Amino acid sequence: MIKNNILFLSLILLSANSVLQAQKVTKLKPVKHASIDTPEPSDICYNAQNDSFFIASDTGVLFEINREGKIIRKQKQKDTDFEAVYSDNQYVYAVDESGRTIYQYEIQTLQLKNTIQIPYNGPRNKGFESFTYDAARNKYLLITESHPALIFELDSNFNVVKKTDISTIAKDISSARFYKDELFLLSDEDMMLIKVNPITY
Repeated sequence: MIKNNILFLSLILLSANSVLQAQKVTKLKPVKHASIDTPEPSDICYNAQNDSFFIASDTGVLFEINREGKIIRKQKQKDTDFEAVYSDNQYVYAVDESGRTIYQYEIQTLQLKNTIQIPYNGPRNKGFESFTYDAARNKYLLITESHPALIFELDSNFNVVKKTDISTIAKDISSARFYKDELFLLSDEDMMLIKVNPITY
């Protein structure tokens, strides 16, 4: 009986160790930091056009900063709560959580080109928190924060084509980005950067 219990316990420990190995948990360390003068930043993305960064602020301001953290440009959108930002070669997109709206700006001038409404009936302050683009599959991903955390897949015309619940991945999803066709999610509450399968999530 004792031998059986020890064997059973050993199998559990081996199984737990295998799960931990499969997750490949890695601790990341920052290599550089810069102070920025942007109030209530919510999200950041790289702008390859200017070798700079765009920052979305809770105050409804879209900032562009250089690598030293100095503000280059900014664009204010009245009565908005920006939570997510993404840029490509032509446009920069800022997402208003409360208004369920994607604002599309010309990247060179920061002039507003288009506003896109995406209906969502979830809690007002638990709305869209992340926005990115999957170039390999030609779709945008718009992600709610929590309760539940949902991935809205949008086509090139910003029509919702699929919704996927990813609440089991983390307590919340604060940001999302594709890098070399891999999808990375950031969790604020769990303090984790998570790489997920870009097809099955």
